[in-house]
Amino acid sequence: MLDHRKHEESRLRRVHRRRLCIVAWAFTLISSMPEARDCAAQPSSASDSVVPESIQAEMQSAQELLTHATVEFEGPSQSRSIVLFDRIVEKLEGLKRQEQLPLHGEEILAQVYDLQGRAYFNIGLQEKTAQVFRRLIQMKPQYTLHKDQVSPKIVAFFNSVKKELVGYLAVSSKPPGARVALDGTFLSITDFFPIEVLAGDYSVEISREGYQTESRNVSIAPRITETVEVALTRTAASGFFVTQPTGVEIWIDGALRVVTGGSLHPAAHEEFKALGFDPAQTSARTEAPNILLGPHTIEFRKRCFESIQTSFDVEEAKDYDIEPVRLQESLASLRLVSDPPGAKIILDGEPKGATPAYLDGLCSGSHNLEVRHAAGKFVQEIILARNEELSLDCPIRPSLAFLGVLAESFAAERYLTEADTRVGIKLAEVRSLNIVRPPIERVNQALRSEGLTLADLLPKAGGDPERVRKATEMLSAALDVQGFLIAALSEQQILRNVTLSLLAAGSSLADTREASLVDTDSKAGIIEDLDHLASLSRTWSGLITIDVKHQRGLPVLRVGQGGPAERAGIRAGEILISADGKTLASTHELLELVAAKKPDAALRLIVEQSGTSRVVELTLGMTPVEVALNDQGILYNRLMLDLRQELDGRPGTESAAFARLNLGLCALHFGDLAAAHEHFLAAARDLPRRPGLGRGTALYHLGVVLERLGYSKEALESYRAAAAVEGATVIDNDGPLVKDLVSEAPGA
Repeated sequence: MLDHRKHEESRLRRVHRRRLCIVAWAFTLISSMPEARDCAAQPSSASDSVVPESIQAEMQSAQELLTHATVEFEGPSQSRSIVLFDRIVEKLEGLKRQEQLPLHGEEILAQVYDLQGRAYFNIGLQEKTAQVFRRLIQMKPQYTLHKDQVSPKIVAFFNSVKKELVGYLAVSSKPPGARVALDGTFLSITDFFPIEVLAGDYSVEISREGYQTESRNVSIAPRITETVEVALTRTAASGFFVTQPTGVEIWIDGALRVVTGGSLHPAAHEEFKALGFDPAQTSARTEAPNILLGPHTIEFRKRCFESIQTSFDVEEAKDYDIEPVRLQESLASLRLVSDPPGAKIILDGEPKGATPAYLDGLCSGSHNLEVRHAAGKFVQEIILARNEELSLDCPIRPSLAFLGVLAESFAAERYLTEADTRVGIKLAEVRSLNIVRPPIERVNQALRSEGLTLADLLPKAGGDPERVRKATEMLSAALDVQGFLIAALSEQQILRNVTLSLLAAGSSLADTREASLVDTDSKAGIIEDLDHLASLSRTWSGLITIDVKHQRGLPVLRVGQGGPAERAGIRAGEILISADGKTLASTHELLELVAAKKPDAALRLIVEQSGTSRVVELTLGMTPVEVALNDQGILYNRLMLDLRQELDGRPGTESAAFARLNLGLCALHFGDLAAAHEHFLAAARDLPRRPGLGRGTALYHLGVVLERLGYSKEALESYRAAAAVEGATVIDNDGPLVKDLVSEAPGA
């Protein structure tokens, strides 16, 4: 018999050990699970959501002691565990007295009392057992030991102690569903069966939203059940709504109260058919409770349906059946084109194909539209009205990331926030770029991966150009932008200006400008330049003339091969007397007249040769133009944004090849020979072999770069290939001939 009892105790200890491990694991999660805490019948004295580190350390120590004590409890000398349990009790009771014991701490303490009481019982100290069980019951009156987990003798002893300490409370209300609090501590929701409560005097509070709160004083005696029945007095009304379709949001006074759902009751089908409703699409009778007395505004909302607003006056606290509502579907369509085409359409975060596109069946209302291309993006908030067909031209713009303001001195740091705000205000005036503000930590993290800081991108840092170029390309891909702007604030400039540095993706050196922080109405310096779109083409006549003193008219030195002048039959050696009726005295006058006209416009010329005059109608064309290598008025990084947009937006086209050529010249401007070599090589491959600006132009510039890099043999080969392109020029189609420039090159 004794062996059987020991075997049973051992089995129960193993079962309990498994329970304890599971409970301990669960308790470690409770502090990070608010929903679990909300389910507890009794709140803890210390919030688990914000547990100080010192308390967490105490709880960890208690948990480790409990693990050790449990091993002793299940071992051959169970009495050793009692001392360890005492240490845990002392630690946790101390926190409880200070109201610092978190919820999972109370659960651990209850488990400790459970195990310690059973240990005392097993060594025959029933007085100690009763003392420990009383503490457990006083802390958790509803605590239970189960016969299938603990020795029946211990369960019976525990229950005998509990009978002397615990009574029962049952609360019901009309209507049910009220919240019951005992001395301010939540107990349960009515109606509930008798709950075990520690004997004593209590204040019971019964509350339900929309009803008057009731209070009762009760005395709970051991073993006795106290019953409280309360009829609640209504203080608010309920509105009942039926809508077609279902899923309609009911907003009362600007707050969402309920969403209709379910299906209309079959008994009401005929009634609603007579009202023009489709029963299959009509909701069940849906309650919006707790509407206060007085006038209210009700709005019915559902995505893709026209909203309806009405008023409603609550005169008394009762149920109201609101007039059924049928919402009308509200759809629109959107027609999108972009330059360049083929851009991805993202509407409210969802892909919708590529431009050009016609999107039908869109919900009316506000939408976030993003048209994204490798060359940039177009972003706009749009509002679609019911049955509207909106057509949008979506110009793809490069995106410029403003990376913030850096302080160049300790004294300037206190002005960073103000400077950041003012620069942001100025950038808001820019219309030709998308200005974005990426998280600075994301920027810094990307730069750290390359061993760089934001300051290393500034010209003052004097960093390795190749590293800067790679960093801008990496940041461009990471942030989905094409350029970057950084502001620097020095101690001397805190009252007036900031230095703004602009970097395009693939650039090795920033352009810098001063921008005023004081004059908020002015687009100073770089701000104005950011909106300037450089023109890399001009109207072309194909006439190359010279000025000769004391001679009437302008002698034609040369005509561009295949150009407008050659097509009009003008030949070298002829003299231009007038243009559009104006006598020509200088080449400058001719250039001004041509520049004032658009391509395909007519220019009426009087041409003379050997004393014979004739009238020539010349139809103007267009010539691409090279960017100047060193022009103080050009913001080269801003120009690079437009060139890269052309390159990425129209790959494989002639305009993209010309963009390559000019990107090479921008790189040459910054002294980035490696990048220039890459661009000129690609341009020489993609540009057509023809007179004027073309393949010969790119080969000539490639030769210049190779020569500077010290590759004399390769440079000579490139020069000779350039000169072999008949009529190739630089600057524009009327510019100097490449063959003349090559003949002047060393070793050519």
